[in-house]
Amino acid sequence: MTNKLAQNSLIPLDKDKVVKVISLGGLYEIGKNTWVYECGDEIMLIDAGLAFPTTDMIGVDIVLPKLNYIIKNKDKIRGMIVTHGHEDHIGGIVPLLREVNVPIIYGPQFALGLLKNKFNENKVGEEQAIKEVGARETVQIGASFSVTYIRNNHSIADSFSLIIDTPAGRIIHTGDFKFDHSPIDNLYFDVAPLAKAGEDGVSLLISDSTNAEKPTYTPSEKAVIPKLKSIIQSSKRRVYITTFASQVLRIKLIMELTRAAGKKLTLFGRSMINLAAISKDLGYINIPEDFIIRQEDINKVPPEDTVILTTGSQGEEFAALSRIARNEHKYLQIQPGDTVVMSASPIPGNEKSVNNLVNMLFKRGADVVYGREHNVHVSGHASREEQKVMLSLTQPEFFMPCHGEYRMLVKHGETGVSCGVAKENILLMDNGDVLEMQNGKCKVIDKVEAGIIMVDNANVGELDTNIMLERRLVATEGLLTVIATVNAYGEIMGDIKIYSRGLVLSPSETKAGFMDQVRETALLAIKNSPHNPKNVQLSRREQTQGKLAKLEVDKLESDLRSEIHRFVDDKMHRHPLLEVILMEYTGKPSVQVVGV
Repeated sequence: MTNKLAQNSLIPLDKDKVVKVISLGGLYEIGKNTWVYECGDEIMLIDAGLAFPTTDMIGVDIVLPKLNYIIKNKDKIRGMIVTHGHEDHIGGIVPLLREVNVPIIYGPQFALGLLKNKFNENKVGEEQAIKEVGARETVQIGASFSVTYIRNNHSIADSFSLIIDTPAGRIIHTGDFKFDHSPIDNLYFDVAPLAKAGEDGVSLLISDSTNAEKPTYTPSEKAVIPKLKSIIQSSKRRVYITTFASQVLRIKLIMELTRAAGKKLTLFGRSMINLAAISKDLGYINIPEDFIIRQEDINKVPPEDTVILTTGSQGEEFAALSRIARNEHKYLQIQPGDTVVMSASPIPGNEKSVNNLVNMLFKRGADVVYGREHNVHVSGHASREEQKVMLSLTQPEFFMPCHGEYRMLVKHGETGVSCGVAKENILLMDNGDVLEMQNGKCKVIDKVEAGIIMVDNANVGELDTNIMLERRLVATEGLLTVIATVNAYGEIMGDIKIYSRGLVLSPSETKAGFMDQVRETALLAIKNSPHNPKNVQLSRREQTQGKLAKLEVDKLESDLRSEIHRFVDDKMHRHPLLEVILMEYTGKPSVQVVGV
C-alpha cells in the first residue's frame, strides 16, 4: 500500500517534530483504554478507562491502569479527548482527575452526561472544564494536535472515531466501532471523511481489534428485534432481560417492544436506573410516566404483563439478576416458567461467572435464552470484513492494532497485511511501549512504566502481587497463624497461640491434635534456633539488660517460620498462608514461662 505524507493537514507538518503515542491500557487485554499523545512539551490524553477484575483478583472491584507516566508529566497535559461513554473508556477519568489537572475534556453529549454523573457521585471534577463535541467538529489541543470527531456505530449512543492531525503526520484513531448499515437510531457511520483522509494520506491507523478472529460482518443492532419481540409478546410469565446498562439503543428497543406488546416495564439495578434517567434527560429515550412500574409495586401487576430490565449480564455477584437468582432480592423471585434473556455476551474473563448465573437460573426453573445462536445480542465491534473496510478507507502506511488480547492483535495485523500494509509496518505493541512518529514514519523506540492499580472496597492502591498471592492462598489452601512471645533470655512467655481457618486435615487427624503438634513444633523451633539468646554467647549482664533486639529477633522469627512451614508441608502436603508473629516480652517476668 503506497502512501504520501498527509495533505490538507490542519497542523503544519514539520519534519523535525516527533509525536509519541503510548497506550497505558487496552493492549493485550480488553479494558482500561488510556492513551497518551505527546509532542514536545504538550500531551493530549484520549480516554481513561477501567477493566473488571479477573477471577484470581479476589476482593478487587475494578482495575485501573498505572498512571505514573501521566503524573510525572502532568504539567504537559493540554486536554483530553473522549471517544464514547463505555466504562472501559471513561471509568478511569475520576481517579485520573484526583491525580492530575486536565485543562479541558472534550467529548460527545452522552459520554459527557455520564461523566457529569460520575463527577456528582464522587464529588470530583465539579469545576472541571468540559465541552461537548459533535460530528465533524474539530478541536485543537495545544499547538500540536487537531482532532476531528467522526460519527461511527457502536453499542452505545454517540460513539466517534478520530482524525488526528499532528506535525509528524496524520493518525486515525478508530475508537470502538462497527459498520451498521441499518442502525436503530438511523445515524450511519460517516465514512466520507475517513475516505478523504485516506486519499490525502494517513501515516498511522490505530484500530479496534476485538472481533479480529471473527470472519464476515457483525450483524446490525436490528438483528435482535425478531427474537426479542417474539419472547416479549408470547411469554405467559415474567420476562427478565439483562444487558449492559450503557447499551442505550438496546434498552430503547426493549422499551418500545414492551410497550407495543401492551406490557409494563420495571428497572432493577442501580446503574440501569441511572443510565435510563440520564438517557431520558438527554432525549435519547422517551419514557412515559405510566409505563415504568416502581420496584415496590412489581407484584401488583400480573406476571404475564411485566418485563424486568435488569443489570447482571456479566454474572456480577451483587448485581440485581444474581441476587434474584440466589433468591436474595427484596421484591423478586424467579418462578418456574419465567423467561430470562441474556442480551449480552460475556466479557473475556467473565465466562465462568456468567455460566454460574445461567446454572442458578435454570435451577430456579427459568427458561434461559443465551448464546449467539438465539440472536438476542449482537456485538458492537467490527468483525474481520469490516476491519478490512476500515483499512481500505484509510490506506495507512503504518498500522497498530489495539483494543484486544494478543491473539486478536496478531490476527488484526494479518488482516492489515492482506489489505496492503507492509508486514514490517505492522506495530504489535504492549502497554507502555512508546511509538515514535516523525515525518510520517513510525517505530517503537522505548518503554515507560505501565501496569495496573486495583480498587478494593473503594480504596485505591497499587496491585501488589504478594497481596493477590496471599488472598489466593487463603481461598485455596487456608490460613495458619502462630503467635509467640519471648523474653531477652529466649524464654517463651505464656502460651503459644495457634489459629487456623480453612485447613483441610486428613480423616484420621483432629483439629485439636493437629494444633498440639504445631505448638510442639513451635516450642522446639524457638528452643533450638541458633538465634535464640540461650544459644548465643553473651554475658549474663547483656541478657539482663534486655538485648533481644540486638540478637536479631527477625532471624529467630524466620527460624520459627521455616520449621512450621516444614512441618505443615510434611504433614499435609499443602501450602496454606502461614502467618508467624514473634513478639519480644519487655515487661517484668511475671508471665508463665513454658516449654524452654
